[in-house]
Amino acid sequence: MISISQQLNGTQLPWDVTKEPNPCLWQGVACSRSNNSSITSLSLSGFGLSNSDFLSEVCRIDSLQSLNLSINNLKSISDGFFNGCGGIDGLKVLDFSRNRLLSQLVSLKILSLSANEFSGSVPIELGESFVLEQLQLSKNMFHGEIPLELLKYKNLIVIDLSGNNLTGSIPESIGNLSKLQFLVLSSNKLSGKIPKSISSISTLQRFAANQNNFVAEVPALITRYIKILDLSYNNLSGLIPSDLLSQPSLQHVDLSVNLLNGTIPESVSSRSLVRLRLGSNSLSGSITAKLATLQNLVYLELENNNFFGSIPPELGACQNLLLLNLAQNNITGTLPVQLGNLTKLQVQFHLQFQI
Repeated sequence: MISISQQLNGTQLPWDVTKEPNPCLWQGVACSRSNNSSITSLSLSGFGLSNSDFLSEVCRIDSLQSLNLSINNLKSISDGFFNGCGGIDGLKVLDFSRNRLLSQLVSLKILSLSANEFSGSVPIELGESFVLEQLQLSKNMFHGEIPLELLKYKNLIVIDLSGNNLTGSIPESIGNLSKLQFLVLSSNKLSGKIPKSISSISTLQRFAANQNNFVAEVPALITRYIKILDLSYNNLSGLIPSDLLSQPSLQHVDLSVNLLNGTIPESVSSRSLVRLRLGSNSLSGSITAKLATLQNLVYLELENNNFFGSIPPELGACQNLLLLNLAQNNITGTLPVQLGNLTKLQVQFHLQFQI
C-alpha cells in the first residue's frame, strides 16, 4: 500500500503515510476483522484518477475482495491488470463505472460485456461513439436506474440489460430511439408503468421486461409493431387491451403470472401468432372461439384462471397445436370431438373441467 500511495501522490487522494502509517485506517481502505493487516476492500471512487499504472500494485493485494474505481477520469487500464487481478481468487466486486474508458472509441458499434460480474451503474461514458448500435450488458451486477444519457445514442438497435439489479422505471423518452429493434430488460427490479412511448417505435421487434415489478395496465397499441412481447412475472393489472392480439406480425405473447382480469379480447386475429401464454392471472369469461382463427398457433396456455363454460369445438381447427393447457379453471361440459383433429399434439392435455 505504501507503493500505491507513492504512485498516487499528487492526486486528490487524502493518504498521508507520515500522519497515519497503518493503511487499514486510510480513507477508502477496509481490512479483515480477523487480521487487521489483510486488506479486503479498496475504494478509490471520486478522486479524479486519470492514470491506471498503479493498478499493477493493487493486484498484488491477494486478500482483496472489492475494488471500486468508479467516478474517475480513467481512459485506459494498464497492461496486465486483468491477468494480475485475475489471480485473486476472492475478488468479488470490480467497479469501473463512470470513467472514460470508452471515450476515445469514436467508431464503436457493439459493446458486449455480458455474463461477467461488473457492478456499479450502467456505463454512460461512451464518449463520442454516437454510432453505437448494440449495448449488451446482460447477466452482470449493474444497479441503479436506466440512465437517461443512454438515449442520446440514437443509432442503438439492441439494448440488453437483462439479468442485473436495475431499479426505477423505464424512461418515457425511450420512444425516441427510432432505430431500436430489441429491448430486453428481463430479470431486474424495475417498477412503475410500462411507457406508452414504446408503441411508437416502428422498428421494435422484441420487447422483454419479464420478471420485474411493473404495475398498472398493459399499454394499448404496445404490439403495434413488435413480434415478441414478454411481460410475464410482473404485477400488471386491468384488462388485456382490445388491440393486443390483432396485429398481423405478432408471433409470441407472454403475459402469464400477473394480475390481469377480464376476458380474452374478441378481436383476436394475429394469424402469425405461435405462442400465447396468459396463465396464472384472474381472467374470466368463456374461452373465445375466435382463437380458432390463429392457424399458426403452437402453444396455447390459459391455465390457472377463472375461465368457465365449455371448450370451444372450433379449437380443433388449430391443427399446429402442440400444447393446450386449460388446467385449473372452471370449465364444464365434455371434451369436443373436434380436438381429435389435433394430430400434432405431442404434450398431454392439461385439462381440469367438470362434466
